Amino acid sequence: MDTHEITTRISQKLKAQEINPDLERIEAKINRLVSEFGVPPSEAERTILQDILKEHGKQMPKPQTSSPSDITPIADLAPGEWVTIEGKVVSVTDPPSPAVAQKGIIADESGAIGFVIFAKGAPALLKAGEWCRLESAVVDEFRGLANLKIHSGTTVTPINEDRPLTPVITSIADLSPGIASLKGKVIQNWDVRHDRMQQTGLIGDETGTVKFLVWKGGSDQQLATDQVYSIRYAAVEEYNGRLSVTIDPATCSPLEEDELEVRSAAPGAMEEALPRIEGKIISVESSVSDAIAAQGIIATVDGAYSFTIWENAGILPLEQGMWYAIEGARMGVFRGASRISIGEGAQIAPIEDRPLPPPPLTPIADLSPGIATIRVKLVQEWESKSDRMLQSGLVGDETGVIKFILWNNEGACKLQENTVYNFFYVIVDEYNGRLSVNLTQATALPEEESDIEVARDGTTIVGALVHIASGSGIVKRCPEEGCNRVLSRQNFCPIHEFKPDFKYDLRIRGTLDDGHVARNILFPRDVVESLFRMTLAEAQEIAENQPLGADEVIRQLTERALGRYLKVTARQFEDLFIANHAEWLTPDMSMHTALLNRAGGDLA
Repeated sequence: MDTHEITTRISQKLKAQEINPDLERIEAKINRLVSEFGVPPSEAERTILQDILKEHGKQMPKPQTSSPSDITPIADLAPGEWVTIEGKVVSVTDPPSPAVAQKGIIADESGAIGFVIFAKGAPALLKAGEWCRLESAVVDEFRGLANLKIHSGTTVTPINEDRPLTPVITSIADLSPGIASLKGKVIQNWDVRHDRMQQTGLIGDETGTVKFLVWKGGSDQQLATDQVYSIRYAAVEEYNGRLSVTIDPATCSPLEEDELEVRSAAPGAMEEALPRIEGKIISVESSVSDAIAAQGIIATVDGAYSFTIWENAGILPLEQGMWYAIEGARMGVFRGASRISIGEGAQIAPIEDRPLPPPPLTPIADLSPGIATIRVKLVQEWESKSDRMLQSGLVGDETGVIKFILWNNEGACKLQENTVYNFFYVIVDEYNGRLSVNLTQATALPEEESDIEVARDGTTIVGALVHIASGSGIVKRCPEEGCNRVLSRQNFCPIHEFKPDFKYDLRIRGTLDDGHVARNILFPRDVVESLFRMTLAEAQEIAENQPLGADEVIRQLTERALGRYLKVTARQFEDLFIANHAEWLTPDMSMHTALLNRAGGDLA
């Protein structure tokens, strides 16, 4: 490393920005980053230049334009990736805590994503309405959704042009958590109950209604009641099975000559009228929405269902454990689950108590959205990310495992290890094709001296490894307890910043294709070591001593694996299959020959 040469280049760039360089200080920083912390010289040069420019209130010079192939469309972003994107900042809001410098939404022609900039070591804040290029940003996950983390290692470069964006309009009935654009009419404005909240109420279209919120920090414009708006890039969030949209008024355009016939129903499918039903109230809870009087679970002789009582029904509160006859209700489907809607014109009357048949147990492998009774035990407990959350993790039975959540309600108790529980009337939710169970309102009955042999092996799949994704091979992980995130090549953690005392890991992320379905698959260290006969220590030796470094590890693994057939036993978690065991498959050439003969071809 030529320290003098790097110092000279930095000095020249500073002089071009009319900054008098301190050569001794620059050289000391270079030696510290490169010699002590092992930062690559080119990255050390960029970091030092950026820090000094920031001290003088200046931006990094605009880099040369990279190949379009370096830029990832927002729609293709996946958690765990370090990416470069170009997008327009469509909205910003006040940070929810002192640890956050800025939150907002950034969009390109493919889609939109929420972003967050942490206060510690934050780069320049983004400006609403402007295009920019973000290099070395991190895609993380928050509440099950991809989220972009912009940290001190991210390079932010303004783009001095405005490019067209055409958001796709989504009906309220089809909303799901994420970012969406919609056309709706403000039908109610409610009292604001939070210091950070600017406005809240109800917005609707021809398919249903949904709660909306406007937080302070963006435009101070108020949305007018009975006005129809085109709303671009709203954040759709879910809490306890209910959706809401967070709107920046700056992204709303009033439609003066547009009328909407608003359907008075929550997001969901069309509802059908029900005959008289009789059932027992299993649980009931008040709602945070002024449009909803109560929600809960009702059990009938035909099964159990979630129900919603709308405020306009004018019905007195129901009592848990009581039987009621309900007339004038409607049945709809919300996110795959049947739900009873009790609105204006419906009538409810208490009736005599009667025996209720015990609900049947449903194996985890057979669960579907709705209400179910399960017999499980705690498999894994995760660190809670919110004070409102008492516990989350995985529970399992003989057929599989599933994510669970337990909110911190009065009287709620944590699940204990090595205990089998019968949970009556749990809520089975679905999000992006993934199931989870909400145990908060369920009745828990622990079994004494019982056990379950939880199915951990999962599914056996066979296919060709057709793709090996970036982030495979030998990777560096954050050493902070409970973090374990993959670091960038410059040893940056998206949460804990620069981590020179990293720990190594070995993995392969790829795609296994059986000719019908392509599945995302992760081979952890133990499977990689067994399958490739390459240990972590051997991979580390290659990475530290070969000219290509870590790229040589992935080159060797790719050369051995890509295109070959595997038989993999894996457990599915969300949309990812995590391998427990894998073995190579050798093609049966006699079958190959027979197939070619049937097709009229030749075996080369």
